[in-house]
Amino acid sequence: MQVNRIWKVLPVFEAEGSTAARRGVDSLAQTSPTDRRKELGQYFTGLALGKLLAHLALDGSVRTVLDPMAGDGDLLEAAWQAATERGVSVRRLDGMEIDEAMAQACRDRLNKLGKGRLAPAAKILSADAFHPDTSQALPERSYDLVIANPPYVRYQSRNGSGQRAKAIRSGLSAVVSGRATGVEAMIWRCLVDGYSGLADLSVPAWILAAAMVRPGGRLALVVSSTWRSRNYADPVRYLMLRCFRIECVVEDLHADWFADAQVRTHLVIARRLSAGETAKSLPARDERHSVWARIAAAAGNCGSLVGAAFAGVHSEGQFAAWLRDGCVGAKPGIEIRSFGLQRERVLLERRLRGHRWYRALSSRSEAPPASNVGRSTVAAMVPEALADLLPGGCSLRSLGETGIAVGQGLRTGCNSFFYVAALEAAGPGAILVEASALFALRRFAVPNAALRPVLRRQAELRFFANGDALAGRVLDLRRLVLPEDQDAAMAAKSAYARDGEEPPRLMPVELAAHVRYAAAQRIGHEGQGKPIPMLSAVRTNGRSSQGGRRAPRFWYMLPDFAPRHLPAAFVPRVNHLLPWAEANRNPPLLIDANFCTFWAHEGDWTGHAIKALLNSIWCRAAMEALGTPMGGGALKLEATHLRNLPVPQVSGADKAELDVAGRQLVGKQPAVQRRIDEIVLRALYAGPAKSPPIGKLASAIKVRAESLAQSRRRRQPAAH
Repeated sequence: MQVNRIWKVLPVFEAEGSTAARRGVDSLAQTSPTDRRKELGQYFTGLALGKLLAHLALDGSVRTVLDPMAGDGDLLEAAWQAATERGVSVRRLDGMEIDEAMAQACRDRLNKLGKGRLAPAAKILSADAFHPDTSQALPERSYDLVIANPPYVRYQSRNGSGQRAKAIRSGLSAVVSGRATGVEAMIWRCLVDGYSGLADLSVPAWILAAAMVRPGGRLALVVSSTWRSRNYADPVRYLMLRCFRIECVVEDLHADWFADAQVRTHLVIARRLSAGETAKSLPARDERHSVWARIAAAAGNCGSLVGAAFAGVHSEGQFAAWLRDGCVGAKPGIEIRSFGLQRERVLLERRLRGHRWYRALSSRSEAPPASNVGRSTVAAMVPEALADLLPGGCSLRSLGETGIAVGQGLRTGCNSFFYVAALEAAGPGAILVEASALFALRRFAVPNAALRPVLRRQAELRFFANGDALAGRVLDLRRLVLPEDQDAAMAAKSAYARDGEEPPRLMPVELAAHVRYAAAQRIGHEGQGKPIPMLSAVRTNGRSSQGGRRAPRFWYMLPDFAPRHLPAAFVPRVNHLLPWAEANRNPPLLIDANFCTFWAHEGDWTGHAIKALLNSIWCRAAMEALGTPMGGGALKLEATHLRNLPVPQVSGADKAELDVAGRQLVGKQPAVQRRIDEIVLRALYAGPAKSPPIGKLASAIKVRAESLAQSRRRRQPAAH
């Protein structure tokens, strides 16, 4: 395997005053009600960030600019200022904004731009951008530059989320249907029909913005870094590769461009391809690399996000020119690397195989030539931040291909009810438990059989590792019913018998009283909360008996536990240090959704062997490189990251050795760690390939992993 050295790390220095440049939020944005901003997904860009984005996207051909989610006009004003600084003759600045107050503020703002010089024409529509009539009312059918900060609204947060989601998809379909023909039209239709209903609003907003770009024009977006990690964002990743050419990505290294950012921000600049270029299969294209820039706080000053790196009047324009001209010369606070588009395609294809929309789009011509499949797939699996450390000839496959499944721990839908703390014995066969603060820490007895030990949160890991008993319990009420539900259960005795189960027993009085009390409690904002049985993830627990033809279930009965809930091993989803995996106990504890979980398909991997494999320096470094850095400096790991974790194929003997080492690996055990690293790294070079010195390779990987972990932590201001 040939892996090019793609990281070019440039010096990083501290700079004062850079934070102010990252807080360019106007007064209207500050005074807009928080709940309203959250409902509409309003995270205002600010002029400093907007000018940086606009300079990256502008060229001399831009005459028309659109922001389909215009807010109060940050990005449109930034585009005008950048065009003025560059001498670009923009004639139109148009926008759409669903919030009338914001739309009017945007109009007022743009009306002030033309004083003393020729002003661009502007039309700001106060309407739903996803309604097809809105785009029809725009002065232009498509635009030279579409610049946007797509709104982020989780699907769970949308009022009437089901109907609203259908309206968005239907409107989006109508908007894009008239803007393409042939193969191009099929691609857009499949993406609109196929994106997940669980996607946040930024996904359809991204597709909408992309559809408004003319062929040859540019799309410039402010987006969350999760566009390359979330499963639901895969359609827009494919859209960027199929219908656009990504020209550059600029990353907020320390996640401080937005004060309340939970993850890093990316600026994505892409040129829309012609219909003929779009119809060409991805493997047949000759595009190789784009540019990826990472900007630290040290690059900025009080006037610009890159003002310290590029001194002068128009720092953003200098930065854009520097990127276009090949990034000659180091700049303080800026790192540059190559962004391999072919590698991105191969990596994405591995994720897309299970998507129905992708299968509908795929054809024989979409697959790479058979002779290149293995080589390109292995190259794509290596995280970009580690690629230069492997000298070639290594053998890798995904974690799933080794027989290790990946999932997420238990989601109860209402931990406040289903999680309790065990206190002491309460007579024969019962335990006294304490409920959550939602129920005023009330105490009641529960039968032993209705309680399951659970690891709930990271704070309990220290006790878990020491072998201490954990207080956490799950109320497992699948074999108990309230008296008022007993008739429905007894009517289905034949269904229970058919399933080989006994009908549930009557719930003890004290426990039944608590369940009834819980059923009356509301979760959520005061006056708007829902009763616990009606919460979306609790309501689905219940099912009718269909006249006794099947065993009924009730809201207080969790679904049957799956291997992902009782895994062989697990790793926290949020990590402040390098990720560290643990093996589950025997018998296994339930593991909460705060953890990603692992288990073997065929049982040939023990929990301790999985623990040892994942705690090898190679896997810890790969997890660090694949995860999503959060705004506070933590690393978020999701099952989708870990399924693609590149690991070597280890032999049965190696698994046995890893099992022994995993049992010995408690805390810092340097000798055990060295043995684990030796097993895993030598397996990377199984076969005729010549392996490098293992100790030297392990040290280099460790240094890189720690450097990556350090870089994600937000820099703290110096003490005064």
